[in-house]
Amino acid sequence: MAIRFGCLYDGTEFHGFQQQVGLVTVQGTLQRTFEELLGPGKVIGAGRTDRGVHAQGQVVVWRGESAIPIERLVPVLNRRLPESIQLSHAAVVDDAWDPIRSALGKRYSYRLWRCRRAALPWLRYTYLVTAPLSWERLQESADMFLGTHDFRAFRGEGSSAKTTIRTVSTSRWLKEESGSIWCYQVQADGFLYHMVRMMVGAMLKDALGPKRDAVVRGLADPMGPKASGPVPASGLTLEEILYG
Repeated sequence: MAIRFGCLYDGTEFHGFQQQVGLVTVQGTLQRTFEELLGPGKVIGAGRTDRGVHAQGQVVVWRGESAIPIERLVPVLNRRLPESIQLSHAAVVDDAWDPIRSALGKRYSYRLWRCRRAALPWLRYTYLVTAPLSWERLQESADMFLGTHDFRAFRGEGSSAKTTIRTVSTSRWLKEESGSIWCYQVQADGFLYHMVRMMVGAMLKDALGPKRDAVVRGLADPMGPKASGPVPASGLTLEEILYG
């Protein structure tokens, strides 16, 4: 039996999504909770997120049995999970359905808090940047990412991806919370390790400094130096995993 769940979490207190021995992770917490309630089985996630990264649209699959009716599973499991992890819906899927290989793309957001003092609860979900930024430069830099590019210069060390070519279909900045939050939205057919955080880092370099070539150089010379280091994980949220 295989059951697909929508999953939301605040990643602040977790060492990422993937289960790791001796560390508190999202997958490990789900695995323990599911097994205690349902018995033997395995929780599989549609994608990894790093330590401190949040999710509104993670997808997980439970491969195991369930004596609890499908319509009752989400509320029963949510009562047992910590408040920082919640399930949004459940549906039975084919046993062979793979949440990773079936995915067509992902959508992320990255939020900057633009006021001098961040308001709760946004401290946990944003990166505080109070220095003057050019909104126009940010938008221009975001537009450059659209299309198919080699994102090697926006890949963190330790990536095992076989190819660094990715196609970006959405790349834009929006204002939220009456302008207190500047939100970057990006959608692509896949993402490399630290890719979104390094893209944002490069755009901030272009919007902050006298030079405006971090994004251009990173895309034009993927074999050259990294375009930027990754900005903090706190501002990043996995918003959606796309399926056909």
